[in-house]
Amino acid sequence: MTASLGAVSWAVVSEAVVSAVEPDPDLLIVCGEQPSWFCEGAWNATHNRMLARAADWFVTRPLLTAVVLLVAWLLNRYLRRVVTVFVTRLTTGRQLANEALQKIGVDRPAETMRINARDRGRAETLAAVSRASVSWFVWSMAVLVVLGIFNIDLAPLLAGAGIAGIALGFGAQTLVRDCISGFFILLEDQCGVGDEVDLGEAVGTVESLTLRMTSVRGVDGTLWNVPNGVIQRVGNRTRSWSQGVVDITIWFDGDIDDALAAVHEGIAVAIEVPELAEVLLQPPTVLGVERLDASGTVLRVTVRTKPGKQWAAMREVRLAIRRSLVEHDIPLHPPVAPGRPLPPNA
Repeated sequence: MTASLGAVSWAVVSEAVVSAVEPDPDLLIVCGEQPSWFCEGAWNATHNRMLARAADWFVTRPLLTAVVLLVAWLLNRYLRRVVTVFVTRLTTGRQLANEALQKIGVDRPAETMRINARDRGRAETLAAVSRASVSWFVWSMAVLVVLGIFNIDLAPLLAGAGIAGIALGFGAQTLVRDCISGFFILLEDQCGVGDEVDLGEAVGTVESLTLRMTSVRGVDGTLWNVPNGVIQRVGNRTRSWSQGVVDITIWFDGDIDDALAAVHEGIAVAIEVPELAEVLLQPPTVLGVERLDASGTVLRVTVRTKPGKQWAAMREVRLAIRRSLVEHDIPLHPPVAPGRPLPPNA
């Protein structure tokens, strides 16, 4: 008798364990192989397929979607901040290093300590592009996860997106090239707004610089719009400092020593001009005889100034040297026969 009761009890326990391990087949049909808590609870309470599926579609999946979107929002905010800090440190690393050296007592020139508007604008542009890229990636992944929650087949969608991406890539490859080139121009600080640059055909002052295009205003007023992808070289004439070259032609009858003395005297007068003195980084340098040609002996003077100030400085130096040469009767042209006009460069 006791053995019979034990067998019956063991059979009941075994049936309970099996029923716990093996879920209701109808539940799997209604709620899927991994039923959610709401769907399973609605099915166990009512055994109504419509109510169980409604609980799954209108409670479980919206809640999961909300959780995914919340996580994506938090992750997006965190990554945007990280990218902003990284790009800012990358673009202003030299200035930050100088500030750190100054804090420990190492003096640095004031010019190297200044984070100017150009540096801030460059950092903001690169940070904005990086933040947009991060947001696009995070929200694209979130959308794909949400579509998976609602059992939407992603294979045709991804295949269509891949084909569209390939077509768009072929059609917009020039645009992509321009934007990538512009990103590295900004990142490496090859040039900025206000710089005097030589981009090949386009020579002048940079008026605007975007990811896609660089606008350069020529000396004659022409505005050159150059796509960044076609820029093969960037000649920056105003990076850190600028330098101008002044050539003076002396006729062969003139004494070179007297001419050099007159040039030095003219430079000494020029550097006393307040407008010139405040833009000069060092006194103009007389290099000496540059070349000999049919027009005479050419003397060369270099003028180093603050960025972009070389043109006005060169005009002041030329004027002062011209006056000094005339004052010392240094011939600038061959003797003129009576009744003949002076040469054009006299």
